[in-house]
Amino acid sequence: MAKIHTHYDNLKVARMAPQEVIRAAYKALSQKYHPDKNPGDEKSARIMAIVNSAYGILSDPERRKEHDEWIAAEEWEIAWLESTRAEESREKPRAEAPTTHSWDLPPSPPPPYRATRDPAWWFGIGVALTAGLAGGILIMNEPNVLPRALASALGAQPPRVETARVPPLAVPAPAASAPAPAEVVADDWATGARGPSRVRALGVTQLMVPPRVPNCDTELHTLVAPNGEPWPASSGYVNGYPLSNQGAEMEVRVDNTGNSSPVFVKIYDLDRRANVRHVYVLAGDTLAVDKLSAGRYE
Repeated sequence: MAKIHTHYDNLKVARMAPQEVIRAAYKALSQKYHPDKNPGDEKSARIMAIVNSAYGILSDPERRKEHDEWIAAEEWEIAWLESTRAEESREKPRAEAPTTHSWDLPPSPPPPYRATRDPAWWFGIGVALTAGLAGGILIMNEPNVLPRALASALGAQPPRVETARVPPLAVPAPAASAPAPAEVVADDWATGARGPSRVRALGVTQLMVPPRVPNCDTELHTLVAPNGEPWPASSGYVNGYPLSNQGAEMEVRVDNTGNSSPVFVKIYDLDRRANVRHVYVLAGDTLAVDKLSAGRYE
């Protein structure tokens, strides 16, 4: 399983280490990387900032508990992803059919007899069609053959058929200035034609961060993220966190325009019970968390 970098790794102590061990490790690292002992060394200053942030979280029981819960959630998510990949790799060989040799196969049965391949069948169909067509033409050209035959058999006069002459209708000539009729184009719903879909729905959700006044006595802005990575210079994803639930169905817009301090936002999947996005939004800025699959988030 992939290893998660935590504040315990920053102080080089075990996760179940007591406060005395954490305090001793912090003191030893402070003596090694303190800026007074390494003047002008940017690397030592950066390491000292990470050590201070780690000690500030692990020395506070409440913040240490939150950090442990975050570690458990991340490890569960990584284990779930790895188990899913392992199951897919095991099921793939099963889906492949076993290889069989030609000499192991039984002889194929002869193809069944099909009447459509017999010339005599086609000849009978042609004769029937020709007879039907000739009978239809005869009936259309002589509509009174049957009534006259019946009348002669009964000894009565056949009915006289009179044809009426319809006077011609006067059709006015079209005016020269009359415009040509416009061509009417039927819509797809009227003609039954189904063209390609032109509209694709995208679920967009906006998250408004409520404005609040920070308490300077209790709240401090850490120099690094909970996983020990530095905050990004602009609003975006925090390095070191996995990007799960990849898709193109949803987008979450985080609005932090009402605050004067940056915020750290975690997108939580209610179905999987795991964090799928970790973003950092600067004060007075907005960020679009896109490429999310459909689901329930908070």
